[in-house]
Amino acid sequence: MSTLPPVRFNCTFFKGDRPCFPNKTYSVFCDDCTLFEKDETLFEEFPPIGEPDFEDNTGDFKKIIIVKLDAVGDVLRTTSILPSLKEKFTDSSVTWITKEKSFDVLKDNELIDEIYFDTDDLEHIYNDDFDIAINLDSGTDSCSIMTRFNAKERFGYHLINRKPYPVNKLAAEWYLMGIDDNAKKKNTKTYHKIIHEICHIKYTGSRPQLYVTQSKIKRATELNTKYSLGKYDEFILINLGGGNRWQYKKWVKEGYISLINAIIETKPETGVGIIAGGEDRDFYDEIATSVNDSNRLIKLGCDNTTDDFICYIYLSDKIFSSDSLAMHIATALDKYTVVITGPTSFSELDVFGKGAIIHSNKVDCLCCYLNRCDKTVTCMNTVDAEYVINNL
Repeated sequence: MSTLPPVRFNCTFFKGDRPCFPNKTYSVFCDDCTLFEKDETLFEEFPPIGEPDFEDNTGDFKKIIIVKLDAVGDVLRTTSILPSLKEKFTDSSVTWITKEKSFDVLKDNELIDEIYFDTDDLEHIYNDDFDIAINLDSGTDSCSIMTRFNAKERFGYHLINRKPYPVNKLAAEWYLMGIDDNAKKKNTKTYHKIIHEICHIKYTGSRPQLYVTQSKIKRATELNTKYSLGKYDEFILINLGGGNRWQYKKWVKEGYISLINAIIETKPETGVGIIAGGEDRDFYDEIATSVNDSNRLIKLGCDNTTDDFICYIYLSDKIFSSDSLAMHIATALDKYTVVITGPTSFSELDVFGKGAIIHSNKVDCLCCYLNRCDKTVTCMNTVDAEYVINNL
């Protein structure tokens, strides 16, 4: 268990769910920061972060509730905790609260008994009694929901004085990574190991859980026929998406084009498909129209439903993606996955022995978590197509 270094929770800059302005701008933390401003709206002290209090009766029936909102990929990767919970508490039920946009990656999960959205009327949940409550995210919305649960044991984060705060010392390490970029960069643990430690559960390598139902298999068969994927010895899917939150979460346009051209020219029996989300439509169109042999390129578009997106990955032999939803779907489906990373943490990721996590070795600013970058030499334009191909 980790303990926090001195933290000025009562500073106006302190948020509790992300690095503060001085940390982000000047790379300083509370003990060496000269910009402290007392938050005069806080009138109560922050209590010491206590030791966890466990019950030993793992054989009894357990009602477990989990809140995980955030991005869809983040929700999916958190499902790696479910097999471990079910192994430890063999007689248990799991209720999951999330955002509606994440329903499609949870709806068929046999390890979840009930799913609610944060926009639902949750009064009956707040009035219920649970044995275990889990919130693995320090976002204010998640912590607000967690704070209202009635539970014998609690793991993760809740609100204290309106600010996100660890429930106990098990959650201190991940909390520190969330408020201090320097701690984030030093981390060597995967996200899956971290969330297991927060919940005081042994991690044995479980991957995200995504169930492919018969209806999905039927739909995948239809898409397979539509795009004649069966004629190829191998189908490589390249996910061009990365969203707009981080400028360099996805690779550069020239890199994708060089990669696609190289695969098409050297592997005539391999099908190459590209796909993206709606927010990356312009980026997708530029690449689709710039490859040398556009007729060989399988264009899967930017308007796919989540179910169809899952089906395309299900049909693929190999996936090349940024640190995004596609990567988490691919690892959940046990696909060979190559992930390119830059501003986000490569240490947190895991392809579970099938694939590679690649990043530039020519810059020293990886894991910066900066939304925008004004550098000429970046984490993405210093990764060449040959490096990617060697890993595919």
